[in-house]
Amino acid sequence: MTLLGIDAGATATKWSVLDETGATFSGKSQAMDGHIYRPESEIRINEVLADMAAQTAAHEVTAICAGFTGLAHSGADQEALKALFNRYFPKAKVSLMSDIELAYRAHLQPGEGILLYAGTGSVAMHITEDQRVIRIGGWGYLLGDEGAGYWIGREAIRHTLMTLENGTSNALSTAIAEALGASNWGEMRTAIYGQDRSIVAALTPTVRNCALEGDQSAIEILAHAAGELAELIYRTDRVIGEDGLPIIFSGGIAQQIPEIFSDLVSIFGSRVLRANVDIAAGAATLAGKLG
Repeated sequence: MTLLGIDAGATATKWSVLDETGATFSGKSQAMDGHIYRPESEIRINEVLADMAAQTAAHEVTAICAGFTGLAHSGADQEALKALFNRYFPKAKVSLMSDIELAYRAHLQPGEGILLYAGTGSVAMHITEDQRVIRIGGWGYLLGDEGAGYWIGREAIRHTLMTLENGTSNALSTAIAEALGASNWGEMRTAIYGQDRSIVAALTPTVRNCALEGDQSAIEILAHAAGELAELIYRTDRVIGEDGLPIIFSGGIAQQIPEIFSDLVSIFGSRVLRANVDIAAGAATLAGKLG
C-alpha cells in the first residue's frame, strides 16, 4: 500500500508519499485550489496532478488524502475533483476535504481542540467527537478574515492613506508607500486594485519590520490583529460550549509573526500551541486510515 498526502494551499502544493515499508519522500508543486468550477483552476489542477503522478510513477498509489483551499462541501464539486484524481491515480481511493479540515485532522483528534488558522485569511475550526465540523469565521477578505495577512496589509494601507490626506508621515506609511511603489492616491489605487489581492497580504512582513523598529502604528496594528484572532477563539468557545480546549495556531501568520503568537499566549496561556506538524505527511497517514 502506497499512500499520498496532499496539502494544496494558496501559495504552493506540498505532498508526501508513505509506502508499505514506512519510507517517505515528499515534493512541492505549484499552487492549486478547489475552485473546480473555474477553467483556470481546473487547468492548474490537471497540471499539478500530472506532475505529481509522474514523480510518483514508481509507486502504485492506493489511497490519497488531499486538503484544498476553497474546496466546497457540495457533492458536485467533490465528485468533479475526484474524477480528475482518478484520471491520474486510477487505482487510488481518494478522500477530499478543505485545507483547514486537513490541518485540524493532522494536528488534533476529533473533540480534542481548536485549530486557529491565520494566513492570508483567518478561520477557526473544531471537529466534535461525532465528526461534526464547526467552522467559525473564514468568510473571505470582503466579509471577514480579521487579524490575518490581508487584514494586516489593508490596515497598513489605510493608515498610509490617512497620512497622505493630512500631509504627515511616519516609518510605517513611508515603508508601505515604498513597498507599493506609490507616493499618492492615484499610484496607490493602481498598485492595489490593478493587481491580485495577494499584494496586500504581502505587506505583512513590512508591518512587522516597522513594529520591530518601534513604529507605534505598526505595533498597534499587530496588537489589534491578535485581538481579532482572539475573538475567533472566544466565538468558537461559545459555539462549542467549552472554553478550555487546546488551541493549535497555524498558518503563515503563526510562523512569521511571533509577536501575535505571544499576544495570544498572554490571553489564553498554555492553551495556545504553535503548529508543528508536516500537514502533507499527516495527510498521507490519514489516507491510510480513510482508505
